[in-house]
Amino acid sequence: MGTNMTAVASPGTPSDRGRLTAVEVADLLGVKRETVYAYVSRGILHRVLAMDGRTSLFDRAEVEELRRGRRPDRDGEMRAILATRLTRVSDDGLWIRGRDLIEMVNDGAGFVDVVDLLWNAPEDERWGPAAVGSPPSIVGKDSKWADIPLLDQLRMLVAVESAADPLRGDLSERSVRAAGRRALTAMATGVRTEAAADNTAITDDDDRPDPAALLWPRLTSSPSTPDKLRAVDMALALLADHGLAASTFAARVAASVRADPYSVVGAGLGALGGPLHGAASMAVHRLYQSAGASGADPAPVIGELIQPDRPLPGFGHSVYETQDPRYSALMTQIITGWRDDPRLRTVYRVRDIVAERSDALANIDLALGALTYLAEMPVDAGEALFAVARTSGWLAHAMEEYTERPLRFRPKASYLGEEP
Repeated sequence: MGTNMTAVASPGTPSDRGRLTAVEVADLLGVKRETVYAYVSRGILHRVLAMDGRTSLFDRAEVEELRRGRRPDRDGEMRAILATRLTRVSDDGLWIRGRDLIEMVNDGAGFVDVVDLLWNAPEDERWGPAAVGSPPSIVGKDSKWADIPLLDQLRMLVAVESAADPLRGDLSERSVRAAGRRALTAMATGVRTEAAADNTAITDDDDRPDPAALLWPRLTSSPSTPDKLRAVDMALALLADHGLAASTFAARVAASVRADPYSVVGAGLGALGGPLHGAASMAVHRLYQSAGASGADPAPVIGELIQPDRPLPGFGHSVYETQDPRYSALMTQIITGWRDDPRLRTVYRVRDIVAERSDALANIDLALGALTYLAEMPVDAGEALFAVARTSGWLAHAMEEYTERPLRFRPKASYLGEEP
């Protein structure tokens, strides 16, 4: 895979915001246009194509770094730009197929709406009762299923669903969408915690299954309200896709070798775990628990989490230089759902203490940790919600990758060991 792969600006997105033309780049750097394109061929700069298919556009921040003599390449880092028409992530906002995701969610769109948009699903493929079914057979009332970590439950549920689908090798978009609905339904109906209530029946009256409503009684015994369920639904919608994150890249690599949809999800789940990706909200949840239990100043608890080589969980982001727009959208709904809960004071205090001592801005993990903490879910519930949500994005990227030439991800290794 080359490091100067050219992306195509997504239709309908404000692709010119924060981007420069080749002429503007040349003027800013004080070089000729030919030199700009030489930088592209050498991987020093990266370009995208405007929708006319001819005009080259460049990221302003990358050009500014080059102008100041700070080439953005990092020692040992593999840099690549992949063409996509799915998601645009920048300080201007988060866009799914040209639509502002934050605006969509604030206007009432839910997870299923975002999934249908990501998957480019036609009207005749709406989710109905036939797509739901019963929890997979490995989920038994008398088994130790609830003792298994939630992410491991999801991995096994996807594997079982894969084994039960004889058409999993069909990589057409319609078939992938059908497999995706099977996988998401298995996850939403099969995951279970020890404290969860056993009121998880699915009726034939469901017109369009609500993943948030399916997940709630499996993750907590706390009573739900429409506002609380809406918070879970918004979390799923906001986490559905976020560009080429590590797990999404793993999913695309799997799709490039023509792995079936369930294997693509398995690849994504394998890369999701860990404190720097899908499990980041777990540390936030524990922070709220510790701060709330002490009933005192949470500053000492925060201090224990501060490490010089990594950001404080729930703060900062590798993409956004301004605040993660997903945080405000989700946090607003959380405040609505738990407005009378005294534990909200702990959530506010943690945020305010960090703001007093750091320029780091809150990200969605801070809100996701607050959601699972206030909903009395287990500490790893945020990771499970992240995985269910991002499954939809992985499959959207898989469908896109299936249209590319296979086996295109093959970076060259530079051997630095002893010579034989």
